[in-house]
Amino acid sequence: MMRQYALESSPQALRAETNHDADHVTQLIFQIVSGRGFALVDDDYRGMLLAMIAPNLWCPKALILHELAWWVKHEHRNGTLGGRLWAEFNMMAQSMVDSGRVAYACTTVMANSPLIDYTKRGYRPLEATFFKE
Repeated sequence: MMRQYALESSPQALRAETNHDADHVTQLIFQIVSGRGFALVDDDYRGMLLAMIAPNLWCPKALILHELAWWVKHEHRNGTLGGRLWAEFNMMAQSMVDSGRVAYACTTVMANSPLIDYTKRGYRPLEATFFKE
């Protein structure tokens, strides 16, 4: 699923097979499921959402939960699977914020995804990322 996620990314570098490293992804996922976040995958392996806790770059004592990847197979994108995965992420994120485990949680909108108004779900805009090749 991570390879499929990367293949749909806008930067060409992420789509190049030669830049993929299965060992790196395996280590990253191991870190996530070992307590540095969580991985949500539906029972039929049709979609996933990965989230990781990392210190803020400028304030390392502030831990942030980052949604890293949210992906659903094309044939299941018109259903409720993606929304259910995100709702579970949101519930877990809120629990981590409420317990003080993280200072805040971040979710993203990819350029090739439908525009989701997260402000209706209690989120506020933080930044926008642009890239140039």
